[in-house]
Amino acid sequence: MSASPRAGFLAPEFSLGLLGGGDVTLSKLRGKPVVINVWASWCLPCRAEMPTLEKAYRIYKEMGVVVIGVNTTFQDSKTDAVAFVQEFGLTFPIALDLDGAMSKNYLITGLPTTFFVDSQGVIRSVIVGGPMSEAVIQTNIESILRDTP
Repeated sequence: MSASPRAGFLAPEFSLGLLGGGDVTLSKLRGKPVVINVWASWCLPCRAEMPTLEKAYRIYKEMGVVVIGVNTTFQDSKTDAVAFVQEFGLTFPIALDLDGAMSKNYLITGLPTTFFVDSQGVIRSVIVGGPMSEAVIQTNIESILRDTP
C-alpha cells in the first residue's frame, strides 16, 4: 500500500520537532490510533475546535489514542504557537512544521485539517476545515479505536 494523505491509504511518514523539545515520528506510533490536527494560531476555526479536541484527548488518551497538533510554523510563528497552546491549556504534543514540508506532503489546502489514522497507519478519514463538533471528533476516534487490534 502506498502512502497518500487520503482515506484508505497509509499516512505519509513525518518526523517533526516538538514544542518544548524532543520530536515525534509517525512510524514510531504504529500500533496506536493517531489523530493529526494541522493548525495555525491565526486560524479562527482552529481556535474554535481546539477546546473540543483537547477534551477528546483527555477522554481517549487512556485508551491509547495519540493526538498530535501540528502547527504550520512556516506560516505562523513559534511565539504565537506557544501563546496559543498556553491560552487553550493544550496537553497533547505540539509538533512544529517549520519549513512546510509536512503540510506539503499531506497536501494541506485549508486549516484546520485533521487526519484520523488507525493503528496500522492507515488514514480512516480526513476532515478539512472546521470547527469539528464534539460528535464528529468522537465518531472518528471511536472508528479508529475499533480498527485497533
